[in-house]
Amino acid sequence: MASDFTFHQLRSFVAVAEELSFRRAAERLHISQPPLSRQIRSLESALGVPLFDRGRRNVTLTPAGKLFLTEASGLVEAAARARRLVRDAHDGRVGSMRVGYIEPSAFDLLPHVLARFRQALPGVDLELHEMHSFEAVRQLEQHKVDVAYLRPPVETNGVQLTMLHPDRLIAVLPENHPLDADTIDLGALRDSDFVTYASALGSGITGATLQACAAAGFSPRVVRYATSTPMLMSLVAGGAGVALVAYQFASIPYIGVRFAHLRDERAESYVAFAARTNEALASVHSLRTISRAVSTELFAGPTISESRGT
Repeated sequence: MASDFTFHQLRSFVAVAEELSFRRAAERLHISQPPLSRQIRSLESALGVPLFDRGRRNVTLTPAGKLFLTEASGLVEAAARARRLVRDAHDGRVGSMRVGYIEPSAFDLLPHVLARFRQALPGVDLELHEMHSFEAVRQLEQHKVDVAYLRPPVETNGVQLTMLHPDRLIAVLPENHPLDADTIDLGALRDSDFVTYASALGSGITGATLQACAAAGFSPRVVRYATSTPMLMSLVAGGAGVALVAYQFASIPYIGVRFAHLRDERAESYVAFAARTNEALASVHSLRTISRAVSTELFAGPTISESRGT
């Protein structure tokens, strides 16, 4: 009665069948000839049929051996492919990676990063999820996303940040605001009411607004908080106040507002690449490296630094 055979026996058989020589097959497999012969005899015993005609001077395949070679080669290759896939999945070279991102990064950074990452790791699919910075940190901690592009600060030790580049801030003014210049000093808004983002979204832009105003010599009078950029724009358009936002939003034609560039060097907010602390996936490290390179190329970025949330 036939019994099961092993992949080790299959690999031995394929080597002998392709070499038609036990000596050359043994050299190819880096084993001695006697154990190779035992492997073949055990395989023939398991199948219940001879696979080779063994002559004094040569070895040939039997008709059954010829048919079995096609199937055995396929099984050996399938096993090797399965082994590669498992290792690649473990190392993060295949599969999918969930990426959280703040909206402004989709205007400039992400398109270049995605194109370069696809070339480097075509076997990894990036699932993109737009979210604000506070939500990105929470989803990183809960393992709902694998990496995120967000704005510091991050108040947790479980997330490691790679600082990428600063986004310039731009002033958002009601359409009928008396300041009609395309470029202004932030100090010109010292007597204005301000609208900014609610703290539940993260403190990146809000903190940058406070710091920029402080550098300009005043503390902004914040009267309203918005839970989204469309809401913020609507509040400004309705006359609730002025606001500072990332420069990328100036490319969107919001009704009732206009934008003014700021001369102030401190009017900026950093974008960071965030991953869980001690993340080992090769795909995460590749995406971080690519993000740093693209950031430097696009924005002539400052020195990149690593930090953990505090």
